[in-house]
Amino acid sequence: MPKASGSIRGAAPHYVAGANRNAGTTARKAGGAGALLSILFWSIFYEYLPDNLGLHQVAFQGMGGTAGPQDVSTANTLDRIIKVCMIAVSVYVIATRWSLTRSLAKNINVGLVALLVLAPVSAMWSIKSDATLLRSISLVSIGLLCVAISLVGRHRQRFQQLATPPLMFILVASLVLGIIFPDQITELGNDLSQKGAWHGIAFTKNQFGMMASMGVIICVNRWLAREGRTSWAVAGAAVAFACLILSRSNTSQFATIVAVVFMTLVMRVPIIKQRYSTHVVIAFAATILLYELVVQDVIPGAYTLLAPIRGLTGKDATFSARTIIWDVVKEHIKAAPYLGTGYGAYWILSPTSPSYVFMYLMYFYPTEAHNGYLDIVNDLGFLGLICLLMFLFWFMRQALQLLRFDRSQAALYLALLFQEMVMNMSESEWFSRSSTFAVLFLATTCLSRGLLDVRLHRQSVGSAGR
Repeated sequence: MPKASGSIRGAAPHYVAGANRNAGTTARKAGGAGALLSILFWSIFYEYLPDNLGLHQVAFQGMGGTAGPQDVSTANTLDRIIKVCMIAVSVYVIATRWSLTRSLAKNINVGLVALLVLAPVSAMWSIKSDATLLRSISLVSIGLLCVAISLVGRHRQRFQQLATPPLMFILVASLVLGIIFPDQITELGNDLSQKGAWHGIAFTKNQFGMMASMGVIICVNRWLAREGRTSWAVAGAAVAFACLILSRSNTSQFATIVAVVFMTLVMRVPIIKQRYSTHVVIAFAATILLYELVVQDVIPGAYTLLAPIRGLTGKDATFSARTIIWDVVKEHIKAAPYLGTGYGAYWILSPTSPSYVFMYLMYFYPTEAHNGYLDIVNDLGFLGLICLLMFLFWFMRQALQLLRFDRSQAALYLALLFQEMVMNMSESEWFSRSSTFAVLFLATTCLSRGLLDVRLHRQSVGSAGR
């Protein structure tokens, strides 16, 4: 990974101090635009909550899977209005801050841009063009919103300000409701992974577990950074951890362990902070990707290397029957390996869809490949996988640069990335339009804005010194 320049390292204490002093002023300058963007971002979480707490479909019970809201093509009027507002307000903010937008564009994650372009373009060869276009509009609207948010104000913790409230609201509400009406927030299945598991006010236990995992990571990061009131950080971490355990989502628990261990190493272990941060980042990323290759049987050694993972996540050798889904999806990929069959076009619950074969093979419809890397290849081919790897590389490259002058923020962003990389080994989250991936989306744009802020700060300090 490329290293940041020495001048960035020297600017670290002064930049953080200056950013903290100016936080209140920049928040006031953001005004109504910032508030409206916040509401629109929080609405993403609303769209991915069930209309009623009893909403469960029998077809999803076998997997404890990630059932979501209604298909984009059948979304209700309110959801469509929200999407239009997201696009309109975001475009307005981007246009009225064009000079800043151009500066931010020089720092934006190129892999992110490539995927946002490739998704709608794939409608040209999609097996279901209208579905691809509708899903692409939803994806691009989230992307534009996150870019617009990063343009409003200059608060170094804008990410936490936007991501924490909806996550903690869902977690706290789930705990309260679980105490009062426990039968309303538990899964219906009786197998080992679902019996007694909480889905909270989310659709499934896995979705609930991912939100709880993010809550733990954000709160632990605040505690490790010793920023703000320690009592709030500890209380938030306790709530999120309780929800994580109650969800019984083993993958989310394992992903949380990976993220928290990483943050502890780079934020609290002196020798790593001083000399080996880059090595630790590369080691974590390489290990996760190695295990993904082993999981998909791309490289040999599955039995030996996967034994610790299966032990920690509670999965059997078939990863709770996911290997059957993976085999079917891999067979479908062979039909269009380089460009895929269109973003979001495969998972259409229709007798004419190739994915309908699962109704005959497994007697339920999984809605996703339960592997984010596999779904990217299925939708966008190996070209999409290259774009995803570019996204990961660029994210880590920028985070390593940020690590030299704002360690706590960089560690948080990297921890969330590693959590997402682990989750995508058994769930499909990469560019999925879900509320949980929207959080990583926001982290990506805020990371780019953070690097822009430090460069602007260095320029202002240099001008004042002359």
